[in-house]
Amino acid sequence: MMSIAEQAILDRLNADNWAVLYRCRWSMPEAEQVVPQLEKLLDSEDRQITDEALRGLFRIGTPAVSAAPRVALLIQSHEPITRQLAVLTLGQIAHKVPNLCVEPLASVLSDPLCCRDAMRSLAFIGQNALAAIERVHERFDDRDAKIRKAALLTATAIDSTHPGTIELIGMAAKDGSKVVRDAATKCSQKVNTG
Repeated sequence: MMSIAEQAILDRLNADNWAVLYRCRWSMPEAEQVVPQLEKLLDSEDRQITDEALRGLFRIGTPAVSAAPRVALLIQSHEPITRQLAVLTLGQIAHKVPNLCVEPLASVLSDPLCCRDAMRSLAFIGQNALAAIERVHERFDDRDAKIRKAALLTATAIDSTHPGTIELIGMAAKDGSKVVRDAATKCSQKVNTG
């Protein structure tokens, strides 16, 4: 059950189309006040409060990086929506600090609900996500063509010259799915042009 204090914090932060949260993107003094409040809400026993706190941190973006260790823990939540929000939020707030986010994001690559979001973040991190590349390569074995395409694009974004990625591009060029084959063509061009 949501406490009155937790609800009051959320009401204030969500007012006026989240204006306070968006101001935190450009105002570190404001972020330094708001982020700790949202971090405390991550510990709420009410899942709705936790989820709203994650959404708030997502809206703030990289100025909320101090919350990354707490958000990373929520990636292992038993609640599917909380887990997915944690993946999205971690990628949003910590992508500039790979040592905080690459391992937690890679840990959910086998989760069908979170896999594509995690790969999108890992691709955005690029070379700094090299520690996850083998686990990304493994996702190319998925039955779902969208997952295979995401694995191919992510591996190429991380390291297009990695032997495993080059092998993946070759396999993708012969894939049964046109979507994957088309992605392979683009990835092959990237490898050839550098």
